[in-house]
Amino acid sequence: MKKIVTIFLLLASLIFISAGILRSTGYVGTTEKDGGQGCNCHSLTPFNQVIAWIEGPDSVFIGSTANYKFYVTGGPKVTAGFNLTARNGKVYPVDNSTRLLHFTAGDSQLTHRFPLSFTRDTISWNFRYVAPNSVGFDTIFSVANSTNGNGSADNGDRWNFGRKFSIKIHNTIVSVNDNKPTNQDFSLFQNYPNPFNPETKIFWYSPINGHQTLKVFDIEGNEIATLIDEYKESGYHTVHFNVKNNNLASGVYLYQLRIKKLSNESVIYTNTKKMILMK
Repeated sequence: MKKIVTIFLLLASLIFISAGILRSTGYVGTTEKDGGQGCNCHSLTPFNQVIAWIEGPDSVFIGSTANYKFYVTGGPKVTAGFNLTARNGKVYPVDNSTRLLHFTAGDSQLTHRFPLSFTRDTISWNFRYVAPNSVGFDTIFSVANSTNGNGSADNGDRWNFGRKFSIKIHNTIVSVNDNKPTNQDFSLFQNYPNPFNPETKIFWYSPINGHQTLKVFDIEGNEIATLIDEYKESGYHTVHFNVKNNNLASGVYLYQLRIKKLSNESVIYTNTKKMILMK
């Protein structure tokens, strides 16, 4: 009987491995890149209480390397973990808090080496991105979980897919007059003051003319306000966000900038940052 059970467990393991679900180094294929099902060992469906996003350069040279940071907040917020991968480029660890998973030939995925504990409102990991050797656009896909810390995967945990992060891959530098940054320097800056009450300023720079949208979300991903949704010339821009007449609670909020050449074209730049309302 013991021999039969052993054989059954071995066969089951082989089935999982052949399906690309399990590796000796951890779980892979959980992001939306390959239609992954997310962290469904914790629960079957994603929850919008968990917010995950990436910060870093949105435009890089072909074959170049850039540093990025992955953030997680929301959910039970005892411990958290993640998986992420790029459609065309490669992702690599920069310290011992993450590890590389090999899913298919030529692909790379990152995951946490061990869950991190929440000591502040957010948890973050650093990682390195290597751009492909061709111009175009790339996307980084991610998934994150926020657990209740009881040591087992159960329905008390929460997870969600992270916001897709788009990167423009280019091979030229386009000069901009008046000593302004070159075309790789799209920038969404940290709001000031932060924390704030009742008003803060949000700054950004776009090296191109285009349709620009700036929105504010709460930590659950619900839209709070649209601050900008119009065509703007290239250059530096500032907008004020005032909550004096809004019934918003203290806490973390997100602001997201999206830029298109035309309103009906695809997004060429997007970035999200967090800000803190402290009443």
